[in-house]
Amino acid sequence: MMYASVLAREELRIMEELISRFDSLTEAQMSVVGVTPEWSAKDLLAHLAYWERAAAEQVREFEARRSPARKYTRAQVERINREVVSANRATPRQPLREELILARSEIVAAMKRAPEELEERSPLAQIVYSHCLQHRRHHLEQLRAWVASLGKTL
Repeated sequence: MMYASVLAREELRIMEELISRFDSLTEAQMSVVGVTPEWSAKDLLAHLAYWERAAAEQVREFEARRSPARKYTRAQVERINREVVSANRATPRQPLREELILARSEIVAAMKRAPEELEERSPLAQIVYSHCLQHRRHHLEQLRAWVASLGKTL
């Protein structure tokens, strides 16, 4: 059994730190590749905004009792990631940040409507855990390490 309030607190903590880390970077720093071997912080922000929208869509499908979105293969995910990063290289930081926050708000609203006790296998719990905790936490760790390395090179 998972508790919605515990998921919500951890989801909020991770999101607040991500946004704070992005906001602490200058425009120039946002564009420097290094968060991953191929991505800048802005690329990572675009990636997170895209997949957060995908998670929000999964939540809408769950609440509408429609069958869930299809699963992606590794190759499809990698292709989508390349396309998202490429398409957003010229997009300013602020619209990407707003997209991320807007999509997150849909997920948070669904969590508020959910019962406090969630079955771990429930679609909502799985979406929140995989997209909002695991996925964001993974990229937060990358961003933390990269920001720390910036401090050493300045």
